[in-house]
Order: sequence, then structure tokens, then C-alpha cells
Amino acid sequence: MRFLVLIAALFLTGCWAGEALYSDSDAKQPIPAGSYRAINEDGKDGVENVVLLPNGMTQIGDPDGKALYGFAPLDDQNRRFIVWYRENNDNAADARGQVYLLLERRSNDEFVMYMPKCDDLDGEIAAKAGAIVEKGAIPTCHFKSRASLETAMRQLRPTKDLIRIVRVRGE
Repeated sequence: MRFLVLIAALFLTGCWAGEALYSDSDAKQPIPAGSYRAINEDGKDGVENVVLLPNGMTQIGDPDGKALYGFAPLDDQNRRFIVWYRENNDNAADARGQVYLLLERRSNDEFVMYMPKCDDLDGEIAAKAGAIVEKGAIPTCHFKSRASLETAMRQLRPTKDLIRIVRVRGE
């Protein structure tokens, strides 16, 4: 549950989103099952359980199974992944809106997750790749195609606002 709180805090600064550009069948699982410590830059952390589901999706820190994550590789080395988040429902095809994040594999036991914002450099990257920037109290960069989203994600080089996900030893 703490993982979701860390992610939710990032939502307050805007996000990258789209209309179900990925489905369960696109999901690859870069994070092995087990216990992980999720740590944000403020030092807030918690141990979360990662469960790999038969449909390809991944459940992180949510024992009731309502928060699911999918991962699609961005490179041939499987070092960078697009992450999509959705609430679980009985019919995955009905999952409309998705929020997109970036996952980088640092080692087999350590990953970094980043939620792109829709302002400053992240917003410029998104707009140049074809996203529609929806202004408002919380701006959203809305992607209409996988190609534009993947183009933008490949350009991201995050250095702050990262969530480290580190495997708990002994697993």
C-alpha cells in the first residue's frame, strides 16, 4: 500500500496518460516476484510484495489485487520499460485510461521508477513527440499512440523524483 501512496503523491504534479495503449498481453515482467523496499527521494520507504500474475500483469504492494502494473520493454537490452498502471477489473478490455511511468533496471535486484510530469522538460518532450498537453490545475500529457509515447519515453533521462525499488535480501 505504501508504494501506491508514493505513486499517488507524484500524480499531484501532472502525468503522462493515454487511452489503453497497452493490454495485459503486452506485459513483460522485469521485476522478479518477492519482497522489495520502495524508497522515494524524501527517504520515505516501505517493504512491498511483488506478485507476478498469470495474465502478464504485476501486482505491487496491494494484497486485494486492485492495482495492477504492466511493463513493456523500450530497448533490446530490457533495461528500460514503459509502465502502465490500472485498477483491476473483471474485463481488462474495459480499462480505459492508463497512466504511464518509466522503469529502469539498475541490476537484477534494483530498479528505479519515474513518473514523467507534463511540465518543464518532460512536457516539452511529450509535446514534441505528439502528445496533447491538457492544461489545468494539474496538466496532463495525453498520448494517442504507442509510437508517440515510446518516442517520448526513450528521450527521458530522469535524475530526480525517483522511486528506488530494491529487493529485500534473503528472498
